[in-house]
Amino acid sequence: MQNIKRVLLIGVLATASIIVSGCSKSNTNTVSTETAESTTKESKVEETSKKQEKKNKFEHPITLGTIGGIDLMADSEFPKAGFFETNWLIFGFNENKGELASCFFQQQCVSKEDTEIIWDIEYSENLEKIPHIMKGLTTLWDAFLEDGRMYKMYSDQQYEVIVDNTEKVTYNGVDFIKEEGHIDVTRKDPSNTRFPELVRAGYIAYYYFSPEGAGAYPADDNQGYGMGMAIWGVRPVDMSNAEEAKTMEENYEKLKESTTASMETLISLDDYWKLDK
Repeated sequence: MQNIKRVLLIGVLATASIIVSGCSKSNTNTVSTETAESTTKESKVEETSKKQEKKNKFEHPITLGTIGGIDLMADSEFPKAGFFETNWLIFGFNENKGELASCFFQQQCVSKEDTEIIWDIEYSENLEKIPHIMKGLTTLWDAFLEDGRMYKMYSDQQYEVIVDNTEKVTYNGVDFIKEEGHIDVTRKDPSNTRFPELVRAGYIAYYYFSPEGAGAYPADDNQGYGMGMAIWGVRPVDMSNAEEAKTMEENYEKLKESTTASMETLISLDDYWKLDK
């Protein structure tokens, strides 16, 4: 009887051993898969970090609302002499020419209160709606064309903002809608030959939503929150002048590279304040 019990006991232990071994094998496979996936994810994070390696100094730093700061001088190719700031826009000049500004930059954040009291436009936190709404800031768009250092648009002229391409992009974890387009200035009266038939400028805009309280400190809200737009553009030119039109198109292609290079420097406000500017 005791022998029978021993045989039964050995059988139970053997069965238990097989079951435990089977579970261990299964768990080992699962852990290996998870580890591999984890390693892959870590590798991707490291690659992203390397691509967006942060500088410890910005040549021309500027904030984008509460989401962070960028360096306008990220691309040294255009404009060669860099940017300079005025009360309204930031202009760029071609190297040592003293001519009209070759390009401009402006960033704007509009809070819900401002949309109701100042701008009289719709307000939305939906990124998809922001590009259309921000084009309602007519005073801002007018300023691009009415500043004599870039171009002087007269009351007998009108303009239209025409979108050529849009795409969603992400920098430093922040989503933007990137928009490429041009601004056409035409005569209100086609028979009024005092003005060019078509004057054109190119622009590149990055639209975003800048949340209130998103910065590391309460004072970061002073950088602006709400619907945001960072916009670059090249000087409007008379398209009947083949040489000017060609130069504008070339500058616009350079500006595309410059804006991308600047956006790739995006860092959080917390990191921005630590920069050796």
